[in-house]
Amino acid sequence: MKYTLLLLLLIAPFVWVNAQDSIKVDSSKTITKLKVGDSVDLNSKHIKFIKVTEDSRCPSDVTCIWVGQATAIIGFYEDGVLIEEKEFIFGAKAINPNNTKEVLATKEKTIYGYTISPYPSTAKPIAPEEYCLELLIK
Repeated sequence: MKYTLLLLLLIAPFVWVNAQDSIKVDSSKTITKLKVGDSVDLNSKHIKFIKVTEDSRCPSDVTCIWVGQATAIIGFYEDGVLIEEKEFIFGAKAINPNNTKEVLATKEKTIYGYTISPYPSTAKPIAPEEYCLELLIK
């Protein structure tokens, strides 16, 4: 029993490292950037990037004990009518390029949350209209 547990503890780090390399964006996937107020249409449905309500991500030129997160509001429309607004959280422990989340699915395509840019720095604050929502479309 002890040897089995020891073996598992020795193998686990190598499995974890190999799993990190397996995420790739192939040619059947597209990353689309939406500025605040822009939308992406999928026939009668579309989603609109409404705003960023919080951005507590650690600036790139600072060392923090918590990486933070950004919260975005996305509106879902059908035939031009707002159906609902949803809040999505982006960050290291939420939606990010290694951990996408389905935002909208149709018969033809599926849209996943990917990231929010630009990433903060202490050199220049981000104006609300500068944010972009990056979506992965398959």
